[in-house]
Amino acid sequence: MNLTEAKELFRDKIETELYVPLSQKAEIDITYAIREKEKIILVYGDAGSGKSFLIRKIYEQMLENEKELKIFFIANPFEDADALEEFFFVVTPDVHSVVFIDEAQVLTEDRIERLRMLADSGKYTIILATHETEVKRIFSKKHFQTRINYFIKLSSLDLEKTELFITHKLMENDMYNIVSLFRKSNYKLIYKYTKGNLREINRLMFKTFDILGFFTKKYPYKVSSSKLQNKYIEMAYMDLEDTYAQI
Repeated sequence: MNLTEAKELFRDKIETELYVPLSQKAEIDITYAIREKEKIILVYGDAGSGKSFLIRKIYEQMLENEKELKIFFIANPFEDADALEEFFFVVTPDVHSVVFIDEAQVLTEDRIERLRMLADSGKYTIILATHETEVKRIFSKKHFQTRINYFIKLSSLDLEKTELFITHKLMENDMYNIVSLFRKSNYKLIYKYTKGNLREINRLMFKTFDILGFFTKKYPYKVSSSKLQNKYIEMAYMDLEDTYAQI
């Protein structure tokens, strides 16, 4: 039972090979809107709702399958300012261009206006991902709002999808022995602590496997080999709470 490998699956990072198809309707809607050459698509939700994973996955799929499109991805328009400026000056008169922009809440007013003008040309589809709390502030101008036909909201997971998220990651990496440790009570406790937030699920699972690994090595006779005891999840949660309190 490789708990170190299991732990690494839940490290909080964007790697699309770890993508779990939790928002299939959103994925279908965004892909359809792009193929219909919609001007602006807004993807929004709370931090940890899976926006970055979703648009990165769609970007990689389209990069592979949509050869007639010119496709760009900007992970952060503040940190990747040069890449965004380069995009603004790319001239593709005969090719429809698609740009995915994550962390759109850091876009300046000037850059938002430039993106609007590009969208108005009819040669660009712009996908913006941002925090739900920033939507009204960023897109308050009426002349900008009328150009957005697709608003895609991502929400936190329910209990069933929380279970799916965890089991899918483990099973896709052939960790069936670890999946067999989980009981419904484990998933209920994880959901209680994380409220279905993907980022919090990753953090809690990472810490749980970290603690479980420590006890397995240090006190193997105290660790059940047939089920995951809730006390390890509880310890992980308390450890994370202490960490947050110190920040």
